[in-house]
Amino acid sequence: MESLPGLSDGQTTTADSNNDSHPLNIPRGSEWKVERPSESRLIIVIKTGIAEIFGTELANGIEYEFRSFNFSIFSVEDVTLEWKCPEMSVQNLTVIPNTTSKFIYNLHFALEKMRCSSFEGPRAMIIGEANSGKTSLCRTLCSYAIKYKPYQPMFINLDPREGVFSPPGCISAIPISDILDVQSSTWGQSMTSGATPLHSKQPFVKNYGLERLTDNRTFYQRLTSELASVVDERLAGDSLVRRSGCIVDTPPLASLSEKDNELEEIVRKFKVNVVVAIGDESDAIFEKYAQKLFPHVGSNFIKIPKLSGCIPTDDVYKRLLQRSSIREYFYGTPKVVLSPYAIGADMEDVSIWKPKNVMDLTEAEAEKQNGNEMIPVEVTASNLQHALVAITYADRKASAAEVERAPILGFALITEVNEKRRKLRILLPVPGRLPNKAMVLTSYRYLE
Repeated sequence: MESLPGLSDGQTTTADSNNDSHPLNIPRGSEWKVERPSESRLIIVIKTGIAEIFGTELANGIEYEFRSFNFSIFSVEDVTLEWKCPEMSVQNLTVIPNTTSKFIYNLHFALEKMRCSSFEGPRAMIIGEANSGKTSLCRTLCSYAIKYKPYQPMFINLDPREGVFSPPGCISAIPISDILDVQSSTWGQSMTSGATPLHSKQPFVKNYGLERLTDNRTFYQRLTSELASVVDERLAGDSLVRRSGCIVDTPPLASLSEKDNELEEIVRKFKVNVVVAIGDESDAIFEKYAQKLFPHVGSNFIKIPKLSGCIPTDDVYKRLLQRSSIREYFYGTPKVVLSPYAIGADMEDVSIWKPKNVMDLTEAEAEKQNGNEMIPVEVTASNLQHALVAITYADRKASAAEVERAPILGFALITEVNEKRRKLRILLPVPGRLPNKAMVLTSYRYLE
């Protein structure tokens, strides 16, 4: 293409060489730690060999497109691939030996042995500090469990900041019935996405709505109890899921309360019989938890080192993942595009509550708590503009206690608040009228 007059010195512009495909060889037992700028588009094609992302094998000759999240590609055998991303430099690629895959294999085979020896599968809980690889290990164990046998392990996410098959701010339980989507930071699509290339999952979701556990530990503990009851009912009625067992991902240890024995309560509620601790062998905190949890799990307290393929994250990256999961809920992915439905509503036609944030309460307000964890929200632009809200099954005129206990229908996004006209513009994932239900305001915002 000729350059435009006046915008160059007469030389013809050529295509950026970074936009071409680049070959890469990954030796057996090594991994490529893929880190790139946010929102950049990376395309990978496996030419030869067996490569995995979080335990899910990549097919040869198929284009995989990645956006907005970092990961590691593990080479089961010598792998040759091609990648393309204009924002990445060939000189800055990180390929290192994987030193922890043997621990993951041993752990998987130990869980597999428990599944084969009893109709009650393992209930494994993963604990560790932030950036230790807890969620990566959970995803890998789920993938390995379904790889060769028709198991359906129940994955339980207890970290509200992670968006797994749901927007952020939720805890969830999902039977993993088919392979996970390696291209998705949210693990894949749920039943709300409609037709998907992979088998969609059906999560059970409890909306916490706050960002940190310290914002309202009482409400969080109540939700985990309700989620544990749902898991027990599902396992009692589904022999396949019961035999497959559960894999529980917990929040970082630093965010759990030792005073309230929060970790012990999780073990008791979900009937955990295996605890996997990720961290240094010399870490004294694991010795303490091994003693505390001995009455529940006995000698099934397993320590493994921090995963070698784990990529440290910061708050900016976590915000990017949360924004990506919200966008995916309403708009889908580049391969599964969804069309949300915008509606208008009068301010008088909505009833909005929010979970009580104890960190924002004064001492006098804290003393006057009546046991309800929901408080009404004034419908103003400062409160609701660009806010993510959960639509509950509770009637619009329901009490705070009824809203708190009600399951959720789904989520909506309030894109505009016009106080002068007393109107709201709300984005719904499906067409139709706004349900005559109470809504719960979350701490998350999304600006298009």
